[in-house]
Amino acid sequence: MRRAAVVFIHGLFSSPATWDDLTRELGSAPDVADDFDFLYFTYSTRVTTWSPLRRMPDLDTIADSLRGFLGDEATSYERLVLVTHSQGGLVAQRYLSRMLMADRGRELARIRRLVMIACPNSGSDLFMLARRGFAPLTRNVQERELRPLQTSVLETQRRVVDRVVRASGVAHNKCSIPVVCYAGESDNVVVPASAAGFFPETGVLPGDHFSVIKPDGPGSRVVQALRRDLVQALSEDFPQSADAEFSAERVSVESGHGDLLTEPQLIPFRLRMGRGGDHVVKFVVHGCPVEQLGDVDVIVSSENVYLQMSQFFKPSTSGSLRWAAAEKSEGGQIREDVAGDHLTEWLRRHAAYGLPVPEGTVAPTPSGALAGRNVKRIYHAAIATPVSGTNSYHVSPQAVSKAVHNVFSLARRERQALGLDLRSICLPLFGSGRGRMSAARSFELVWEALAGELTDDPTWTVHFTARRRSVVDLICGRLQAKKAESDQLVLRDDT
Repeated sequence: MRRAAVVFIHGLFSSPATWDDLTRELGSAPDVADDFDFLYFTYSTRVTTWSPLRRMPDLDTIADSLRGFLGDEATSYERLVLVTHSQGGLVAQRYLSRMLMADRGRELARIRRLVMIACPNSGSDLFMLARRGFAPLTRNVQERELRPLQTSVLETQRRVVDRVVRASGVAHNKCSIPVVCYAGESDNVVVPASAAGFFPETGVLPGDHFSVIKPDGPGSRVVQALRRDLVQALSEDFPQSADAEFSAERVSVESGHGDLLTEPQLIPFRLRMGRGGDHVVKFVVHGCPVEQLGDVDVIVSSENVYLQMSQFFKPSTSGSLRWAAAEKSEGGQIREDVAGDHLTEWLRRHAAYGLPVPEGTVAPTPSGALAGRNVKRIYHAAIATPVSGTNSYHVSPQAVSKAVHNVFSLARRERQALGLDLRSICLPLFGSGRGRMSAARSFELVWEALAGELTDDPTWTVHFTARRRSVVDLICGRLQAKKAESDQLVLRDDT
């Protein structure tokens, strides 16, 4: 699997087949084929439907479907480029707009370019003429958004221009993403002025509304333009964090070198959880290396499906916990590899040593030297599956969900079986290291599973830890957004 992907989004009354000619030429270009996979987002788009059991999805629904597609099919990619044709550009803009309105701007950071070809940013006059003689078209909810000066389209564009094109950095409500618009020079469906809309970076390519994405060879201008856009998307830096919203809540914060924190942070949150929001759950975000954590009953480590911990010298969470739990001499020599040895013993006891365990499996070990920091247990969650023949790992959304559920189930069992007073758990952002899952995506998967666990049992305190400022800010931003959502829900219920 390559580290970047192009997501192609087709237009009205079309399908992924519309990209066949273009992707064939792009796939033969080494500077594209060596670095990008091609993904195709499709959605229901017909002139009309007469079935009372089916509805035509509007742009909001399609945009939400695109969010799910990117979460399911594109999770493992470090960078994404969205390439759209016609109405597909409106779909992509609506997706960006809805993510920003939901304060999920940080999740957009891996999208490094949006390329819109023949997008009706200012509507299509040709459809106005066509619909006069074609009555079913007037009942199509997608076609209505192609009419000139549609309020929903204009509001979406303004939000994307203000919070995406003109944005500096990334925060919960904005994300800097380059946007490029191309028009077909002989296009009478979407004229160049409409294709440009409010967007500053535009160009014109040979062809009409449909032939503009049908290259006649590798030297075609549309192929050359897209190759240039893709190469730039691969080399440009990710947007830097621009969210200072939580500075007043930080404790002992000093500017570190680069993105690494040099002084610990401790940021508490209290969120309404449970049915009806009648319980308050405490969350704590730690900005520090995991080995500096204290006063947390259970620390969870993300492992591969062979449950083999990282070596002591590795900077990963697994390696850091292994070193921190080890019993050492005054000179630093490892006398007992507490976490590593007990994990091996667990594997042998379960006849799994040298074999992969089911993803989401959680194995407990003592905390070793970390007991001196009031840590009682280390839980090892099997998350990452090695990709055969490579040094890469794959992390599925299901692995994250299962792991979170199994962590809480094991903690409840150990409360009873071992008589341990377990009340707090520190979770990592599973898969956001070598699993190549974005931190934002990982948080949302962890949160979805957490919400179910805390609804049934809201007595836990949940901790998160990260040593990079940008990740700490991301976690805080998402918790703040969740808090606002829960407070608003309770307010509506009360009224």
